[in-house]
Amino acid sequence: MTDREKFLNTARSYIGKDGYFVCKTKLALDAVYDWCAFAVSAIMKDCGFIGKYTSGVHSFASDEGRYGDGKYGTWFLKYSQAVQPGDIIMFRYSSLNPIDKYSASHVGIVEAVSGNTLTTLEGNVEGWGDNWACNSTFKRKTRYLNDSSVYAFFRPKWKESTSTGTSSQKIKTAKKTVDELAKEVIAGKWSAGDVSKAKLTAAGYDYSAVQNRVNEILSGKVQNKKSVDELAHEVICGKWGNGEERRKKLTVAGYNYSDVQDRVNELMK
Repeated sequence: MTDREKFLNTARSYIGKDGYFVCKTKLALDAVYDWCAFAVSAIMKDCGFIGKYTSGVHSFASDEGRYGDGKYGTWFLKYSQAVQPGDIIMFRYSSLNPIDKYSASHVGIVEAVSGNTLTTLEGNVEGWGDNWACNSTFKRKTRYLNDSSVYAFFRPKWKESTSTGTSSQKIKTAKKTVDELAKEVIAGKWSAGDVSKAKLTAAGYDYSAVQNRVNEILSGKVQNKKSVDELAHEVICGKWGNGEERRKKLTVAGYNYSDVQDRVNELMK
């Protein structure tokens, strides 16, 4: 088994775990903190990779890149290299005030890549209320490379194999896209209702993302969506108007105005 496979297999074993498991059980911290970065560190620790692929236990989403770039791996912006399973993905939200190029708001692990669609494993997601970190869990998510929040990646200097020997098993790199799954759902290949939800979830897909796409297709809206980057460039060229007019046009067309505007702001810096 390669080190990268070991890392991904260990990360999968965290699915459904919470902040108490990561912060207290695995890392023996005194409390449950915002723990997306702690989850990556706990997985590295479980694998015996501290000092090999990471400098230590990290509390911030930016730390893998900031303290590992060049020594333990390579940090790179999206689109500058092809993303691979085992890469650590960094998100930067518009609310963040970056202090350097490594600054990030959230971090996770890339499990699989299929075109523009990324399957990720992330901690501290989908919590609620004032106690977000305690309510959130480690989940498999579907992300898209052209999302404005996807910022950069850190690729550890993976070795070819561990001391347990090599493996001929290939890392899983291809899953079906949301569009492919939505068409299959409409055709009845995944059953319906709760059965469909259970089957898609068990297969490792984000049911909500698939169902949203099903609804879009059946309603006849946005059957060929443009990427956030495409829309941002069109906005800069004046094709969507300004101010409230722009917001209305993008919203009516089925796009997320905030995502597009965030990307416009990034490009105009």
